[in-house]
Amino acid sequence: MGVGGSNLRCSVRRFCLLSAEGGIRYNASMHTTPDAPKPSMPSAVLIEGGISKSPAGRLPDQAKAIGEAAYQRAATSEVIRIDESTSLAELNAMDLAPGTTVLFRRGGVWRGQLRAQSGKPDHPIIYGTWGEGPKPIIQPSHDASDPGAWRQESDGLWCAESGATSDVGNVILDHGESGCLFRRGSRAELLRDREYWCDPATLRVFVRSEKGNPASRWSSIELAEKIHGVDEGAMHDVVYDSLAVRYTAAHGFGGGGTKRIVIRGCDIYWVGGGYLYVDKLGNGVRYGNGIEFFAGAEENRVEGCRVWECWDAGLTNQSNAPGSIQRDILWIDNEVWNCEYSYEFWQQGDGGTADDVRLLGNRFRDAGSGWGHVQRWNPNAAHLMFYDTSVPTPGFMVCDNVFSRSADCLARLFNDWRGEATFSDNVWESAGEPVCRYHGRPRANLVYKYPDHLDQIHCDNQAEIESQGSGATVFGATEDEFRRFEATFGFGPDRLRRG
Repeated sequence: MGVGGSNLRCSVRRFCLLSAEGGIRYNASMHTTPDAPKPSMPSAVLIEGGISKSPAGRLPDQAKAIGEAAYQRAATSEVIRIDESTSLAELNAMDLAPGTTVLFRRGGVWRGQLRAQSGKPDHPIIYGTWGEGPKPIIQPSHDASDPGAWRQESDGLWCAESGATSDVGNVILDHGESGCLFRRGSRAELLRDREYWCDPATLRVFVRSEKGNPASRWSSIELAEKIHGVDEGAMHDVVYDSLAVRYTAAHGFGGGGTKRIVIRGCDIYWVGGGYLYVDKLGNGVRYGNGIEFFAGAEENRVEGCRVWECWDAGLTNQSNAPGSIQRDILWIDNEVWNCEYSYEFWQQGDGGTADDVRLLGNRFRDAGSGWGHVQRWNPNAAHLMFYDTSVPTPGFMVCDNVFSRSADCLARLFNDWRGEATFSDNVWESAGEPVCRYHGRPRANLVYKYPDHLDQIHCDNQAEIESQGSGATVFGATEDEFRRFEATFGFGPDRLRRG
C-alpha cells in the first residue's frame, strides 16, 4: 500500500513553499560590504575524550543569535542564481533576508560547507537548483588526486598534506567506484595495502599503497573532513530542494535546535567516519549520519531523499539533552541503503519528549552492506536502531515502510515499546537474518549507557547491553516468530517476506 492508503492512521502536515521562479544572478556587492571577510571554520578547539577537534559547524551561541535575529527581519522574494564562480564561503557570507531563494546551477560542484541561514514562518530560505543536469553537489572534502601531492616516507608509506582543519575520517577512491581506504588508529598499524592513518597533530594522511603513488593508482582521491556538509544548527524555516551532499566525515545535514526544516529530493552519500571522541581505552569512536536532527527539533520534514553509504544512520532524530523537545518530525517516501542503520532513534534526558515522530512509506534495504560495516569494532546493522529511550513518545508511528535485508537483524529494540509506538502495514523482508533483537531494558529508572559507551571492551557484550533488563529475546524470520514479535509489542498487521 502507498502512503496515501485509507487505513494509514497518520496526519501529514503540508508545507506551503514559496515559488523559486525567475530571479537574478549573484552580485557580491548586493549582500556584503567590500571589506567583509570570508568566513572560516571556527578557531575554537574542543577537547573531548582526550582528542582535540574543531567544531563540525558554527559555534552554538553564534548560530543561535543568527537564528533568533531572522524573526525580526523584513521578508523578501529575491531569487539568487549562482554557479561555481561563487564559492560557498561567499554564499555563507551573504546576509540573506527571510524569503530569499538561492539556486545552485545543476551540474556544479561546490567544495566546503554550506552554512544555512534562517527564514521565518511563511518566508523560508530556500536552497534549490536552476538549469539542466545532475543535482548540484556540496562536498567539504579535499582533493588529493595530484601525484605531486604525495611523497614516499622512509618506511614505505605515502604521505600527503590534507588541507583539513579537523579529523580526516575517510578516504574515498574514484568517487566510490574503488571503495575507500581502511582506517587504522596509528601509523604502526598500517601493515596492509589500502590502509590509512590521519595524524591528529598535523592532520597529514599516511597510506600503505603497495602499488605505488596513490594518485597514480586511483584517478580520484577525496579526503573527507569531519565537518557537516550542511550546517543547520539552530536554524529554522529552511527548505533544501534537490541538492547532493557527499564526502564529509561528520553528518551530511547536521545540527541541533532546528525548526520547520524541509529536506526534499536530496541525495546524501559517502558520509561519516570522523572521530567523535576517544573512549576509555584510547580508541577513536567514529560517527556520521546522512541526515540528523539532534536535541530540539520541531516541525521538520524529510521527503523523497536518497541516502546511502553512511557510517552510522541514513536518517535519525536523537537527543540526550535534558528538556529536549522533538515534535512533529516526518520522514516520508525516502530510500536508504548500504548504511549501518537506516533509521536510528533514541532520546534521553529529564523533561524531554518526542511527540508525533512519523516514519512513513520509506524503503530501506541492505543495512550493513556499506563501507563502514567491516571497519567497525561493533558491527550491528539494523534498519531500525532504537537505542535506550526514556522520554514519552506519543504519536510515534512506523507505517507503510519496507525493511529489506540486513547483515545482522531488521530491527533492534533496546526498550519495551508497548503502548509507545504504532507499527502497521510494514513489509519485513529477510534473507534469514532475525526480524528483531530485543534487549528488554526498561524505559524508566535506567542507568543510561549511551549508544557509543555500551561496550567498553570493544565486543558485542550481550550481558552488558542487557544489564538492568529482562525478557531479552531474538525474533527469528519465520511466520511463527514474526507473529510472536507482533503479539509481544502489539504491532501490525505487518507482512513478512523471505528474499
